[in-house]
Formats: sequence, C-alpha cells, structure tokens
Amino acid sequence: YYAAKKGFWVYVPTNGRLMRPELIDRLADAGMATVNLAVDAWDVKPGLPKAMVPIRKYFDYLVRKQYKYGYSVFLNINICRNNLEDVRQITELAHDYNIATDYHICETPMMEQESFKHLENNPVFIRPEDHAPVGELIDWLIDRQNSGWQMVNSTQRLAEMKSFIQQELHEWGCRAGLNSLIIRVDGTLAPCFPMYSATHDWGPIENPKIDSGQLKEMKTTVRIGTLMPTPSVSVPQMTLSSPACASCSTRRRYFG
Repeated sequence: YYAAKKGFWVYVPTNGRLMRPELIDRLADAGMATVNLAVDAWDVKPGLPKAMVPIRKYFDYLVRKQYKYGYSVFLNINICRNNLEDVRQITELAHDYNIATDYHICETPMMEQESFKHLENNPVFIRPEDHAPVGELIDWLIDRQNSGWQMVNSTQRLAEMKSFIQQELHEWGCRAGLNSLIIRVDGTLAPCFPMYSATHDWGPIENPKIDSGQLKEMKTTVRIGTLMPTPSVSVPQMTLSSPACASCSTRRRYFG
C-alpha cells in the first residue's frame, strides 16, 4: 500500500503456495500491479516444487480477479532437463487463460557456494545430451509466439537460448546496481541476485555505497566458472571462465 501510494509499480513474484483468495484480495486492494507466478512443473517432481496442481484453485482465482482489480498475471517458467513436457503443458494453459508466459534456462550456481551440495547428478541442470530436446522445445515456443501467443521473451531472445546452452554468450549493457538493487535480509545491498553472496561492501539500505566505477570494473574483470541468471554475470557447468557479468545477457533478466 505504501509503495503504491508513492507511485511505485508493485511487482509481486511468488510460487503461489500462499496466494489464497483472501491474500490475493488484500494485495490487490493495496495496489498490486502485476503477479509473476513461478511455475516450473504441472505437478511436483524431483527438484521442481513450484507446480501448478497444488495451487490450481488459487491460480484460477488469481486470474479471474485480475479483471476486477486491474492487476496483471503472467507465468514464469524455468526450462530444465526434466520438465520439457511440463513447459508445453503450462504454456498451453496460459494461452487458454489469455495470460503471458516468460522463460529462462536452468543453470548451475554462478559463484562458488561451499554449502551447495547438489551440483552433481542434479535432476534439473541441462547437460550436453539435453541440448537437442531443449532446442526442439524452444523452436516450439517460437512457433507459438509467431502464432500470436503472449510471451514476454522476444523470438530473438528465445532463439538465443539455444546458443546460450552451447556456451555462445551475448553481451549486453548491464544495469545491475544502477537501475536495480537487491536488499538482503540483513539490510545490506547487492547489485543483483547472482552477487547476493559477494563479500564486497555496497553498504546497507540506509547508507548505500554503490559506486558506478567499481561496478563497471567488477563486471569486466571478475571471473567465475559456473552458470546462473541475472543482469550480466558468467558461465557453465563445464566450467568456462568468462568475465563475470559477460553472460547475464542470456540469463533471467535478459530473457524475462
């Protein structure tokens, strides 16, 4: 309510599990502008708890009430190796309900995480042997968008996902830390989600230390060896070492 009254465009990302009708009504009354509903599978499966079946009643209510309150809804879908048919099914549901979809590619963590225990044998990360079926899915999405289906990603960006999983990166003008900021749970700042665990001191919310020169240097000199999404960072499962922030071009912010 406070943000809406101040003129903010209030964007609510959620997996829908707690979006009961009474909460939807309260958020809508408070001025919610749009809902990014993350759904990666039709029903719960290993590694993919964000599913449609457990939230279907809430989803139906959320979509129905957008015409009363004036907010919008779109589905955010993470393409993994074990949900390719789910992506098609969820996309068809969105089309039936006349709402848009947004897609990104599932990747391994961008930065080293000592606590991360699931790098090997992970059911969701895309492997070289998955490239062909993932490419077929992306071609199917492009065909549907060319037929008039509502999608946030342009056909060009969808097509670039195929080159991205082949480790062909497309640079872009990252605005992380300038047009957007992450506020961590302790009140400190980070330029983007992939840099959430970075140790650099960008200050707390009440005393920011964002320096455009430092950000520019970081985005062109830091090197990492894993894949993950947001406004410009680096890549892959096979451990390519690219300039940090050189490949977020094909990641979450870039696509969606």
